[in-house]
Amino acid sequence: MQIFRMELWRSLRSWVYYTASLIAILVIFLTFFMTFREDAALLDELLQNFPPEFRAAFGFANVDLSQIEGYLSFIFSYLVLIGAVYGMKLGVSLLSEESRRKTADFLLSKPVRRDQVFLAKFSAAMVCVIVQNLLLFAAGLALIPILVRESYDIGIFALLSFSVLLVQLFFIGLGQVIASAVQTLKQVMPIALGVVFFFFIIELINQSLLEKALTYLTPFSYFKGASILHLHGYDTSYLLSDIVVFLVLTLLAAWLYRRKDIHAT
Repeated sequence: MQIFRMELWRSLRSWVYYTASLIAILVIFLTFFMTFREDAALLDELLQNFPPEFRAAFGFANVDLSQIEGYLSFIFSYLVLIGAVYGMKLGVSLLSEESRRKTADFLLSKPVRRDQVFLAKFSAAMVCVIVQNLLLFAAGLALIPILVRESYDIGIFALLSFSVLLVQLFFIGLGQVIASAVQTLKQVMPIALGVVFFFFIIELINQSLLEKALTYLTPFSYFKGASILHLHGYDTSYLLSDIVVFLVLTLLAAWLYRRKDIHAT
């Protein structure tokens, strides 16, 4: 429990920054909705000059920006990207903290097993992202009626909102594996940004090739706003793939962490 509380405390500043950023971006975009609605026809005409893959990658494809649900799907295409960076950063940083801060000797001198350490760190990561997404969802419920002042489908908003969490799970699992497999990590953000944008580039390539099999390689294809609006839910195959990959990566990370040679100072 002490390790769990310490990891939450260590993660607090970063969590506050990213959570505030997600809510701030949601607020900023919502204030522009009426402008988008008034100029929707002009915007659609402008977007026709861009390639279909560009429109799909940046949230403009197959959605009506003059409708609040379509506009929300456009907003969340960016929120998912920011949330993914945070999830990746969280997964990498929690399991590499002692090595980077050279405090491994302090941790390993305690009468706790590696499995307990991993579980405490993993639990802290889960609490961070779950609370973050609950706050984002609650902020949307409170702010949309104020800033937009029109009815909307709360179910669709919930699906869009928690798609951020589902993508974060993928990157938390991947980040844990990287942190457990690599002996020494000096910096976290370059790795987090590099990995997230690597998968985002795969999504751009996927939009160009339109290969169904390629979509399973990147979580950015799993919960696209246009698909959620069309299905009124998540694609079952993508949802199961995301959960299975997350569980497999987490188990692999736990196995690697248990056998990792952590150097004390």
